[in-house]
Amino acid sequence: MNKHIYISILSLLILLINIHTSKGQIIDNDQAHSSVKWRQIDAENFRLLFPSTFENTAKKLAEQLPKIQQESRKSLRTSPPKITFVLQGNHLMQNGFVQLAPRKSELFAVPSSTADNQEWLPNLALHELRHVAQFDKLTGKLKAPFFEQLAFALYGLNLPAWYFEGDAVQVETMYSEGGRGRLPSWEMPIRANILSGKSYGFNKYVLGSFKDNVPSYYTIGFFMSSYLTNHHGIASHEKILTDMRAKLLRPFNFQRAVKLVSGKKPTGIFDNTILELTKKWEQESPISPDKPNLPTKNSRYPSDYLLPQMNGDQELYVLKSSPTAVNEIKRLDSLGNETGVVKTGIQITPYFHLRNKEIVWDEYRKHARFGKQTYNVINVYDTETGRTRTLTKASRFYSPAFHPTRDEIVVVEVNPANLSRLVILDSKTGEIRDSVAVPNGMHIQQPKYDTSGDKVVAIAVTEQGTNLVEFNLITKELDLVLPWGNQQLERPFYYHDDIIFKAHNDGVDNIYLFNRATGQHKLTNAAYGAFNPAIATNGSLLYNDYQYNGYKLAQKEIALSTTQQTEHIRLPYISPTLKDIQRDSLSSEPVSPIVVKKYNPSTHAINFHSLSISGTNFESFDNYIPGIFWLSNDILNTTQVKLGYEFDPDISKSRYSAEVSYKRYFPAFTVRYMNRGMVGNAVSGNNPNNIMMFDYRDHHATFEMSIPLSIYRRNMVYSYGVNFGTSYTKRYNTSLQLQNFQDVIAFPLNYQVYINRNSMRSKMDLAPRWGQNFSITFRHRPFTTGSSGEVLSLRTNFYFPGLWTNHSLQLRFAAQKNSGIYLGTYDIPMVSGWGHFNSPIVKNTAMASYRLPLFYPDWSIGSLAYIKRFQGLLFSDFQNVDESLAPKSFGIGLSADLNVFRYVLPDINVSTRLTYINDNTASNKIVPTFGFSYSY
Repeated sequence: MNKHIYISILSLLILLINIHTSKGQIIDNDQAHSSVKWRQIDAENFRLLFPSTFENTAKKLAEQLPKIQQESRKSLRTSPPKITFVLQGNHLMQNGFVQLAPRKSELFAVPSSTADNQEWLPNLALHELRHVAQFDKLTGKLKAPFFEQLAFALYGLNLPAWYFEGDAVQVETMYSEGGRGRLPSWEMPIRANILSGKSYGFNKYVLGSFKDNVPSYYTIGFFMSSYLTNHHGIASHEKILTDMRAKLLRPFNFQRAVKLVSGKKPTGIFDNTILELTKKWEQESPISPDKPNLPTKNSRYPSDYLLPQMNGDQELYVLKSSPTAVNEIKRLDSLGNETGVVKTGIQITPYFHLRNKEIVWDEYRKHARFGKQTYNVINVYDTETGRTRTLTKASRFYSPAFHPTRDEIVVVEVNPANLSRLVILDSKTGEIRDSVAVPNGMHIQQPKYDTSGDKVVAIAVTEQGTNLVEFNLITKELDLVLPWGNQQLERPFYYHDDIIFKAHNDGVDNIYLFNRATGQHKLTNAAYGAFNPAIATNGSLLYNDYQYNGYKLAQKEIALSTTQQTEHIRLPYISPTLKDIQRDSLSSEPVSPIVVKKYNPSTHAINFHSLSISGTNFESFDNYIPGIFWLSNDILNTTQVKLGYEFDPDISKSRYSAEVSYKRYFPAFTVRYMNRGMVGNAVSGNNPNNIMMFDYRDHHATFEMSIPLSIYRRNMVYSYGVNFGTSYTKRYNTSLQLQNFQDVIAFPLNYQVYINRNSMRSKMDLAPRWGQNFSITFRHRPFTTGSSGEVLSLRTNFYFPGLWTNHSLQLRFAAQKNSGIYLGTYDIPMVSGWGHFNSPIVKNTAMASYRLPLFYPDWSIGSLAYIKRFQGLLFSDFQNVDESLAPKSFGIGLSADLNVFRYVLPDINVSTRLTYINDNTASNKIVPTFGFSYSY
């Protein structure tokens, strides 16, 4: 439920810095599948776009949105203009975002196996609509068709991420019966840090850490926003944004506004929040809490040993998650020694289920071309043969669990209409053997069989909240187990005739047993939280006990209390706020008749929204030329139009451009026209040293087609595709009368084929542990007379594990063969320091580099910079290796990963290198270089 706002640009910050290299993906540009038939509900204050199969869910949300809009904006005293919501009914990763440029919100609306304490979609809409209200309160006067990107930039520069996300989480909690602010698991990481004596500063909680457990800035932002509300009233947030709105270019605008309203700077709010939390949580600490009592491997960094399960041979299996390695199912012996079993791929919720010698889990996959067409498949692994089978393809199945004896697996399916059902699969073939319908409006999660295999228990989520539901597979009937509530229930399973599950009845996540005669019994007394219960071979309880350094392992006997529990119930930190909010005071706007119509993306392809100074959407500043662009993007990310003007100060020439990109179907097309002022060189007479410069203009039109594909397969990522391009150039208005001047270059062709296979990276990996990357490019001029030629190039890149964890060895080789007009043109990477020595014609290059993390300081330089990691680099470059194996250059490098001015984005890397050039013609043997890159 990690919902993001994608900050479109940070131009006012970035332009202050001299950028050498920059990379980044800023805006979510993925498309839904081209086969989706889109529908719309066009109301007074919103427009809802959705796949035709999603109509019933869209109608229900449309009925809820008027009230949700009121709740999201009431305290900010703003009435945002109409906005478009896109329900992505074929994208299974639970998430959502709001953006400007263009103005829209995308809701990834399909509920998954991730436990919650209320319905997913309405709460997601409430969270995202709060961001809409924030946008319009702060920068609402800057609108389309010219100023949405500027508004987004000013929003991102003025309002820190911890605040806008924390405020949104606060609102989602206040105006619902659930919300993350009511979940003990939400506050648990900070509570464990404080009560374990881990005192971390403001920057670390806001900007994160590679080496320590700190939750995302959403969490500390929620607590600090709630502190402002509890001590200065709900109106304090409106006062802060109002003070900022008229002074968007004021230095330290947010800090000044917060101090005006509260009397303290954000760092003071943080200190007070931590003090208040410490006092509250110290008073509420459980007496004689349970502790992890099963050994695990010592580690410098936090590690999670999730979902402990034991087979009939008393072998203990866990899913290990660590910042130093990708997730892997491991087998532990009695001393905690680990044996790797199988690496898992991307999972929406970490999970596996063990039965004897078989392991089953679900895994997230995507369509090769369309990033918003995603799936959840079922994998089975045999520990004896070491073979993995993927049972399903392009499915929507979650939380598989083995039948106790038969070759069957029970799963939850959420179909394209957003309806849930219980499905029984053949564990050998993946075919559907049976299914059980679920009442409309109910989503089920995390099913488990009883010992007979005739019943299944699962979590039920509806408008009423959460519950446990029991299915009779013989009669196809269901029964509710508990009263409806807003508990975050997890991992229910049968224990004889009883049911064991995780809940938080007393304000801390613990393991409970439900007996039909005597009710609920608390089985654990965790200090911070107990999760993922299972039964060991000897009948005792296995579970995860959360500590400041991760989810650890515990085991205890199952002992039922004989007296009624009257323990004090912890209240969430936001409780003072909840008492002051009168939800019923909101008037209920009459719901207009809901009319569903077809939506044709082609008729909405043109949507101009912003003037920009970057034609690359600030993803790169390589060779930046000042200019201005008018941008159009349709709501579904299929069509982009750019009209631009640039002036190159190096040659004092202007250029005009128009570009259209179309990505709705399998190939992506880009057509571009430019009218350019250019400068060229010419030889005067017969003396080759008599060089004259001349000016000219040209019409330059290009056409590009690409088919970019990528897929996940367990812990590997494959990307592959083809690119094709051509152009037409007509030169005119030359300042000199030239002979043999080619005024037309007609349709040179270029082709590229590439395939890459790389292992997924852990949090601390500097590069893939294993990787093989190949690219072949061919360019020629079959239609241009007098200047023919061709160039064929091969580029390869290989990654290997280094000597120690998270170290990386990279080997690169590239070669090309060129002729004619392409002589002297290079499509391959050159050696470091190239240009500082007299080089012959280059036919091939090679490079070996070794990257290693040096240390993770988490250093704060005031509010200027926060340094998370230092990296080291050793490299050596080779040129024309068929002639000489001596390195042409080699050297060392040092870089730092950091954030500046407490901005969560972008993540910045600054680097320096010292290159020694091993060539007698080099004027300087040692060449220093500096680099700057950023990513989103």
